[in-house]
Amino acid sequence: MIKAQAKNVLFVSTAMALVAWLLYNLGQNLESRGLGISYAFLLEATSFPIGESMISYRSGDTYLRALTVGFLNTVKLSIAGIVLATLFGAAIGLLARMPHPLVRAVTTSYVEFTRNVPLLLILVICASAVRNLPPGRQAWTALDTFFISSRGLYMPWPVFGDWGLHLLVGFVALALVFWLCVRAALESRERTGRFPARAILAVGTCLIACIVLITLTWSVLSVDRPVLAGFNFRGGWSITPEYLAMLFGLAFYTSGFIAEIVRGALASLPKGQREAANALGMSRSLTLWLVLVPQALRLMLPPLANQYLNLTKNSTLAVLIGYPDLVSVGNTALNQTGRAIETVSIYLFIYLALSLATSYLVKRLEQRSQLIAR
Repeated sequence: MIKAQAKNVLFVSTAMALVAWLLYNLGQNLESRGLGISYAFLLEATSFPIGESMISYRSGDTYLRALTVGFLNTVKLSIAGIVLATLFGAAIGLLARMPHPLVRAVTTSYVEFTRNVPLLLILVICASAVRNLPPGRQAWTALDTFFISSRGLYMPWPVFGDWGLHLLVGFVALALVFWLCVRAALESRERTGRFPARAILAVGTCLIACIVLITLTWSVLSVDRPVLAGFNFRGGWSITPEYLAMLFGLAFYTSGFIAEIVRGALASLPKGQREAANALGMSRSLTLWLVLVPQALRLMLPPLANQYLNLTKNSTLAVLIGYPDLVSVGNTALNQTGRAIETVSIYLFIYLALSLATSYLVKRLEQRSQLIAR
Protein backbone atom coordinates (compact mmCIF):
# COMPACT_ATOMS: atom_id res chain seq x y z
CA MET A 1 0.00 0.00 0.00
CA ILE A 2 2.76 2.44 0.98
CA LYS A 3 4.77 1.46 -2.07
CA ALA A 4 1.80 2.16 -4.39
CA GLN A 5 1.23 5.55 -2.76
CA ALA A 6 4.90 6.40 -3.18
CA LYS A 7 4.69 5.56 -6.88
CA ASN A 8 1.62 7.79 -7.27
CA VAL A 9 3.33 10.69 -5.49
CA LEU A 10 6.43 10.24 -7.66
CA PHE A 11 4.35 10.19 -10.84
CA VAL A 12 2.37 13.32 -9.92
CA SER A 13 5.52 15.17 -8.87
CA THR A 14 7.26 14.29 -12.11
CA ALA A 15 4.28 15.39 -14.18
CA MET A 16 4.02 18.71 -12.31
CA ALA A 17 7.75 19.31 -12.70
CA LEU A 18 7.53 18.64 -16.44
CA VAL A 19 4.61 21.06 -16.85
CA ALA A 20 6.42 23.71 -14.81
CA TRP A 21 9.53 23.32 -16.96
CA LEU A 22 7.52 23.64 -20.16
CA LEU A 23 5.79 26.79 -18.90
CA TYR A 24 9.10 28.28 -17.82
CA ASN A 25 10.66 27.46 -21.17
CA LEU A 26 7.68 29.03 -22.97
CA GLY A 27 7.97 32.20 -20.88
CA GLN A 28 11.72 32.50 -21.55
CA ASN A 29 11.27 32.06 -25.31
CA LEU A 30 8.48 34.63 -25.46
CA GLU A 31 10.48 37.10 -23.39
CA SER A 32 13.53 36.70 -25.64
CA ARG A 33 11.36 37.69 -28.62
CA GLY A 34 9.83 40.66 -26.90
CA LEU A 35 6.51 38.96 -26.43
CA GLY A 36 4.44 38.37 -23.33
CA ILE A 37 1.23 36.66 -22.36
CA SER A 38 -1.47 39.23 -21.64
CA TYR A 39 -5.26 39.12 -21.82
CA ALA A 40 -5.63 42.90 -21.83
CA PHE A 41 -6.59 42.74 -25.52
CA LEU A 42 -10.00 41.42 -24.43
CA LEU A 43 -10.92 44.98 -23.39
CA GLU A 44 -9.87 46.52 -26.71
CA ALA A 45 -12.39 47.49 -29.40
CA THR A 46 -13.13 45.15 -32.29
CA SER A 47 -13.52 46.18 -35.92
CA PHE A 48 -15.65 43.36 -37.31
CA PRO A 49 -19.37 42.50 -37.25
CA ILE A 50 -20.88 39.14 -36.30
CA GLY A 51 -23.77 37.88 -38.41
CA GLU A 52 -25.62 35.98 -35.67
CA SER A 53 -25.76 36.88 -32.00
CA MET A 54 -27.90 36.01 -28.98
CA ILE A 55 -26.94 39.28 -27.29
CA SER A 56 -26.56 42.77 -28.69
CA TYR A 57 -23.26 43.23 -30.50
CA ARG A 58 -21.86 45.66 -33.04
CA SER A 59 -18.46 46.44 -34.47
CA GLY A 60 -16.53 48.46 -31.92
CA ASP A 61 -17.50 46.39 -28.89
CA THR A 62 -14.76 44.66 -26.93
CA TYR A 63 -13.14 41.38 -27.89
CA LEU A 64 -14.50 39.94 -24.66
CA ARG A 65 -18.06 40.62 -25.82
CA ALA A 66 -17.28 39.20 -29.26
CA LEU A 67 -15.94 35.98 -27.73
CA THR A 68 -19.00 35.85 -25.48
CA VAL A 69 -21.17 35.99 -28.59
CA GLY A 70 -19.21 33.10 -30.11
CA PHE A 71 -19.44 31.12 -26.88
CA LEU A 72 -23.24 31.56 -26.69
CA ASN A 73 -23.57 30.55 -30.34
CA THR A 74 -21.54 27.41 -29.60
CA VAL A 75 -23.72 26.56 -26.59
CA LYS A 76 -26.91 27.16 -28.58
CA LEU A 77 -25.71 24.91 -31.40
CA SER A 78 -24.47 22.17 -29.05
CA ILE A 79 -27.64 21.98 -26.95
CA ALA A 80 -29.95 21.96 -29.97
CA GLY A 81 -27.73 19.40 -31.71
CA ILE A 82 -27.73 17.10 -28.67
CA VAL A 83 -31.53 17.23 -28.41
CA LEU A 84 -32.11 16.68 -32.12
CA ALA A 85 -29.50 13.91 -32.42
CA THR A 86 -30.97 12.14 -29.39
CA LEU A 87 -34.47 12.24 -30.87
CA PHE A 88 -33.30 11.01 -34.28
CA GLY A 89 -31.00 8.37 -32.81
CA ALA A 90 -33.59 7.03 -30.36
CA ALA A 91 -36.19 6.75 -33.12
CA ILE A 92 -33.79 4.93 -35.46
CA GLY A 93 -32.56 2.68 -32.67
CA LEU A 94 -36.10 1.65 -31.69
CA LEU A 95 -37.02 1.02 -35.34
CA ALA A 96 -33.95 -1.19 -35.66
CA ARG A 97 -35.55 -3.55 -33.11
CA MET A 98 -38.69 -3.95 -35.22
CA PRO A 99 -39.28 -7.46 -36.60
CA HIS A 100 -40.04 -6.19 -40.13
CA PRO A 101 -36.99 -6.92 -42.35
CA LEU A 102 -37.45 -3.85 -44.59
CA VAL A 103 -37.50 -1.48 -41.60
CA ARG A 104 -34.40 -3.11 -40.16
CA ALA A 105 -32.63 -2.88 -43.52
CA VAL A 106 -33.39 0.85 -43.79
CA THR A 107 -32.21 1.58 -40.26
CA THR A 108 -29.05 -0.47 -40.76
CA SER A 109 -28.27 1.46 -43.95
CA TYR A 110 -28.84 4.73 -42.10
CA VAL A 111 -26.49 3.78 -39.30
CA GLU A 112 -23.77 2.47 -41.59
CA PHE A 113 -23.95 5.57 -43.79
CA THR A 114 -23.66 8.04 -40.93
CA ARG A 115 -20.89 6.11 -39.19
CA ASN A 116 -18.73 5.71 -42.30
CA VAL A 117 -19.06 9.11 -44.00
CA PRO A 118 -16.76 11.89 -42.73
CA LEU A 119 -18.50 14.62 -40.77
CA LEU A 120 -16.88 17.35 -42.83
CA LEU A 121 -18.40 15.92 -46.01
CA ILE A 122 -21.84 15.76 -44.37
CA LEU A 123 -21.54 19.41 -43.30
CA VAL A 124 -20.53 20.48 -46.79
CA ILE A 125 -23.51 18.63 -48.28
CA CYS A 126 -25.88 20.23 -45.74
CA ALA A 127 -24.46 23.70 -46.38
CA SER A 128 -24.78 23.24 -50.15
CA ALA A 129 -28.35 21.97 -49.80
CA VAL A 130 -29.38 24.95 -47.66
CA ARG A 131 -27.76 27.47 -49.97
CA ASN A 132 -29.53 25.92 -52.99
CA LEU A 133 -32.98 26.40 -51.47
CA PRO A 134 -35.29 28.76 -53.40
CA PRO A 135 -34.86 32.52 -52.84
CA GLY A 136 -37.12 34.52 -50.56
CA ARG A 137 -39.83 35.27 -53.12
CA GLN A 138 -40.16 31.56 -53.96
CA ALA A 139 -39.75 30.31 -50.38
CA TRP A 140 -41.36 27.06 -49.38
CA THR A 141 -44.19 27.69 -46.98
CA ALA A 142 -46.35 25.72 -44.57
CA LEU A 143 -49.77 27.12 -43.65
CA ASP A 144 -48.56 30.54 -44.87
CA THR A 145 -46.87 30.83 -41.48
CA PHE A 146 -43.54 29.00 -41.72
CA PHE A 147 -41.15 29.91 -44.55
CA ILE A 148 -37.86 28.33 -45.54
CA SER A 149 -35.57 29.68 -48.23
CA SER A 150 -31.89 30.23 -48.93
CA ARG A 151 -32.09 33.08 -46.41
CA GLY A 152 -33.04 30.72 -43.59
CA LEU A 153 -36.11 29.55 -41.68
CA TYR A 154 -38.77 32.06 -40.59
CA MET A 155 -41.60 31.39 -38.18
CA PRO A 156 -43.97 33.31 -35.87
CA TRP A 157 -42.72 34.52 -32.53
CA PRO A 158 -44.83 35.36 -29.44
CA VAL A 159 -44.61 38.90 -28.12
CA PHE A 160 -45.60 39.67 -24.54
CA GLY A 161 -44.83 43.38 -24.46
CA ASP A 162 -43.85 44.83 -21.10
CA TRP A 163 -45.22 41.77 -19.27
CA GLY A 164 -42.75 39.30 -20.73
CA LEU A 165 -40.20 39.31 -17.89
CA HIS A 166 -42.88 39.30 -15.18
CA LEU A 167 -44.66 36.34 -16.74
CA LEU A 168 -41.40 34.42 -17.15
CA VAL A 169 -40.48 34.96 -13.50
CA GLY A 170 -44.00 33.95 -12.47
CA PHE A 171 -43.92 30.69 -14.44
CA VAL A 172 -40.44 29.79 -13.14
CA ALA A 173 -41.45 30.49 -9.52
CA LEU A 174 -44.70 28.57 -9.92
CA ALA A 175 -42.91 25.58 -11.48
CA LEU A 176 -40.42 25.53 -8.60
CA VAL A 177 -43.16 25.67 -5.95
CA PHE A 178 -45.17 22.97 -7.76
CA TRP A 179 -42.12 20.70 -7.95
CA LEU A 180 -41.39 21.16 -4.24
CA CYS A 181 -45.01 20.41 -3.33
CA VAL A 182 -45.14 17.27 -5.46
CA ARG A 183 -41.81 16.08 -4.07
CA ALA A 184 -42.95 16.63 -0.49
CA ALA A 185 -46.23 14.82 -1.21
CA LEU A 186 -44.45 11.81 -2.69
CA GLU A 187 -42.02 11.62 0.24
CA SER A 188 -44.94 11.79 2.70
CA ARG A 189 -46.78 9.06 0.79
CA GLU A 190 -43.69 6.84 0.91
CA ARG A 191 -43.49 7.27 4.71
CA THR A 192 -47.19 7.12 5.65
CA GLY A 193 -48.82 5.40 2.70
CA ARG A 194 -51.13 8.33 1.81
CA PHE A 195 -50.99 11.87 0.51
CA PRO A 196 -51.33 14.57 3.22
CA ALA A 197 -54.22 17.01 2.89
CA ARG A 198 -51.89 20.02 2.99
CA ALA A 199 -49.92 18.71 0.01
CA ILE A 200 -53.10 18.14 -2.00
CA LEU A 201 -54.24 21.68 -1.14
CA ALA A 202 -50.86 23.14 -2.17
CA VAL A 203 -50.84 21.29 -5.49
CA GLY A 204 -54.42 22.44 -6.17
CA THR A 205 -53.45 26.04 -5.38
CA CYS A 206 -50.51 25.80 -7.79
CA LEU A 207 -52.81 24.50 -10.53
CA ILE A 208 -55.23 27.39 -9.98
CA ALA A 209 -52.34 29.87 -10.07
CA CYS A 210 -51.14 28.26 -13.30
CA ILE A 211 -54.58 28.72 -14.88
CA VAL A 212 -54.57 32.39 -13.82
CA LEU A 213 -51.09 32.89 -15.31
CA ILE A 214 -52.07 31.20 -18.57
CA THR A 215 -55.19 33.39 -18.81
CA LEU A 216 -53.13 36.53 -18.18
CA THR A 217 -50.55 35.43 -20.72
CA TRP A 218 -53.22 34.83 -23.34
CA SER A 219 -54.69 38.29 -22.75
CA VAL A 220 -51.39 40.12 -23.36
CA LEU A 221 -50.03 37.77 -26.02
CA SER A 222 -49.53 38.91 -29.60
CA VAL A 223 -47.81 37.10 -32.46
CA ASP A 224 -45.14 38.64 -34.66
CA ARG A 225 -45.45 36.90 -38.03
CA PRO A 226 -42.82 36.97 -40.77
CA VAL A 227 -43.79 39.03 -43.82
CA LEU A 228 -42.06 39.16 -47.19
CA ALA A 229 -40.54 42.61 -47.70
CA GLY A 230 -38.52 42.97 -50.88
CA PHE A 231 -36.20 40.00 -51.31
CA ASN A 232 -36.34 38.78 -47.72
CA PHE A 233 -38.68 38.34 -44.77
CA ARG A 234 -39.13 40.75 -41.90
CA GLY A 235 -40.50 40.01 -38.43
CA GLY A 236 -41.01 36.75 -36.61
CA TRP A 237 -38.18 34.51 -35.53
CA SER A 238 -35.47 33.61 -38.02
CA ILE A 239 -32.80 30.92 -38.11
CA THR A 240 -29.81 31.53 -40.36
CA PRO A 241 -28.93 29.02 -43.11
CA GLU A 242 -25.48 28.45 -41.58
CA TYR A 243 -27.05 27.45 -38.27
CA LEU A 244 -29.52 25.14 -40.03
CA ALA A 245 -26.72 23.44 -41.95
CA MET A 246 -24.60 22.93 -38.84
CA LEU A 247 -27.54 21.76 -36.74
CA PHE A 248 -28.82 19.13 -39.16
CA GLY A 249 -25.31 18.04 -40.14
CA LEU A 250 -24.21 17.45 -36.55
CA ALA A 251 -27.54 15.86 -35.59
CA PHE A 252 -27.55 13.57 -38.63
CA TYR A 253 -23.97 12.43 -38.07
CA THR A 254 -24.29 11.86 -34.31
CA SER A 255 -27.73 10.22 -34.54
CA GLY A 256 -26.22 7.20 -36.29
CA PHE A 257 -23.95 6.49 -33.32
CA ILE A 258 -26.77 7.10 -30.84
CA ALA A 259 -29.05 4.76 -32.79
CA GLU A 260 -26.50 1.97 -32.50
CA ILE A 261 -26.15 2.64 -28.77
CA VAL A 262 -29.92 2.38 -28.30
CA ARG A 263 -30.17 -0.77 -30.41
CA GLY A 264 -27.25 -2.44 -28.66
CA ALA A 265 -28.54 -1.58 -25.18
CA LEU A 266 -31.96 -3.08 -25.94
CA ALA A 267 -30.41 -6.16 -27.53
CA SER A 268 -28.19 -6.79 -24.49
CA LEU A 269 -31.13 -7.21 -22.11
CA PRO A 270 -32.02 -10.78 -21.12
CA LYS A 271 -34.70 -12.35 -23.28
CA GLY A 272 -36.53 -13.43 -20.14
CA GLN A 273 -37.52 -9.81 -19.41
CA ARG A 274 -39.63 -9.68 -22.57
CA GLU A 275 -41.03 -13.15 -22.01
CA ALA A 276 -42.05 -12.30 -18.43
CA ALA A 277 -43.84 -9.16 -19.65
CA ASN A 278 -45.66 -11.18 -22.30
CA ALA A 279 -46.68 -13.72 -19.67
CA LEU A 280 -48.28 -10.88 -17.68
CA GLY A 281 -50.30 -9.87 -20.74
CA MET A 282 -48.42 -6.63 -21.45
CA SER A 283 -48.54 -5.30 -24.99
CA ARG A 284 -45.41 -4.78 -27.08
CA SER A 285 -45.41 -1.01 -26.48
CA LEU A 286 -45.91 -1.34 -22.72
CA THR A 287 -43.16 -3.95 -22.55
CA LEU A 288 -40.84 -1.57 -24.37
CA TRP A 289 -41.51 1.56 -22.30
CA LEU A 290 -42.11 0.04 -18.86
CA VAL A 291 -39.72 -2.91 -18.84
CA LEU A 292 -36.99 -2.67 -21.46
CA VAL A 293 -36.23 1.04 -21.86
CA PRO A 294 -35.74 1.78 -18.12
CA GLN A 295 -33.20 -1.03 -17.88
CA ALA A 296 -31.49 -0.18 -21.18
CA LEU A 297 -31.18 3.48 -20.16
CA ARG A 298 -28.63 2.52 -17.50
CA LEU A 299 -26.49 0.96 -20.22
CA MET A 300 -26.96 3.83 -22.68
CA LEU A 301 -25.87 6.76 -20.54
CA PRO A 302 -22.06 6.23 -20.45
CA PRO A 303 -21.66 5.90 -24.25
CA LEU A 304 -24.22 8.66 -24.80
CA ALA A 305 -22.01 11.00 -22.76
CA ASN A 306 -19.15 10.31 -25.20
CA GLN A 307 -21.34 11.17 -28.18
CA TYR A 308 -22.55 14.38 -26.55
CA LEU A 309 -18.95 15.38 -25.89
CA ASN A 310 -18.01 14.56 -29.48
CA LEU A 311 -20.88 16.66 -30.81
CA THR A 312 -19.82 19.64 -28.71
CA LYS A 313 -16.23 19.39 -29.91
CA ASN A 314 -17.30 18.75 -33.51
CA SER A 315 -19.12 22.09 -33.47
CA THR A 316 -15.72 23.71 -34.03
CA LEU A 317 -16.10 22.75 -37.71
CA ALA A 318 -18.69 25.54 -37.97
CA VAL A 319 -15.89 27.88 -39.03
CA LEU A 320 -15.75 26.04 -42.38
CA ILE A 321 -19.30 27.00 -43.41
CA GLY A 322 -19.45 30.49 -41.93
CA TYR A 323 -21.33 29.97 -38.67
CA PRO A 324 -19.91 32.38 -36.04
CA ASP A 325 -19.11 29.98 -33.23
CA LEU A 326 -16.39 30.48 -30.63
CA VAL A 327 -13.57 29.27 -32.91
CA SER A 328 -14.75 31.37 -35.85
CA VAL A 329 -14.98 34.57 -33.81
CA GLY A 330 -11.76 33.72 -31.98
CA ASN A 331 -9.85 33.23 -35.24
CA THR A 332 -10.94 36.67 -36.40
CA ALA A 333 -9.82 38.17 -33.09
CA LEU A 334 -6.53 36.27 -33.33
CA ASN A 335 -5.84 37.64 -36.84
CA GLN A 336 -6.48 41.20 -35.69
CA THR A 337 -4.58 41.10 -32.40
CA GLY A 338 -1.91 38.48 -33.03
CA ARG A 339 -2.58 36.96 -29.58
CA ALA A 340 -2.35 33.32 -30.60
CA ILE A 341 -1.44 31.75 -27.25
CA GLU A 342 -4.08 33.71 -25.34
CA THR A 343 -6.83 32.96 -27.86
CA VAL A 344 -6.02 29.26 -28.06
CA SER A 345 -5.90 29.03 -24.26
CA ILE A 346 -9.40 30.55 -24.15
CA TYR A 347 -10.56 27.82 -26.57
CA LEU A 348 -8.95 25.22 -24.34
CA PHE A 349 -10.56 26.30 -21.08
CA ILE A 350 -14.01 26.95 -22.56
CA TYR A 351 -14.27 23.58 -24.33
CA LEU A 352 -12.82 21.86 -21.27
CA ALA A 353 -15.53 23.51 -19.14
CA LEU A 354 -18.27 22.51 -21.59
CA SER A 355 -17.03 18.92 -21.65
CA LEU A 356 -16.80 18.69 -17.87
CA ALA A 357 -20.28 20.18 -17.47
CA THR A 358 -21.75 17.70 -19.95
CA SER A 359 -19.98 14.79 -18.23
CA TYR A 360 -21.25 15.95 -14.84
CA LEU A 361 -24.87 16.15 -16.00
CA VAL A 362 -24.79 12.72 -17.63
CA LYS A 363 -23.08 11.26 -14.55
CA ARG A 364 -25.84 12.67 -12.35
CA LEU A 365 -28.46 11.09 -14.61
CA GLU A 366 -26.55 7.81 -14.47
CA GLN A 367 -26.51 7.89 -10.67
CA ARG A 368 -30.25 8.59 -10.50
CA SER A 369 -31.00 5.70 -12.87
CA GLN A 370 -29.07 3.11 -10.89
CA LEU A 371 -30.94 0.44 -8.99
CA ILE A 372 -31.09 0.99 -5.24
CA ALA A 373 -30.29 -2.08 -3.18
CA ARG A 374 -32.70 -2.67 -0.28
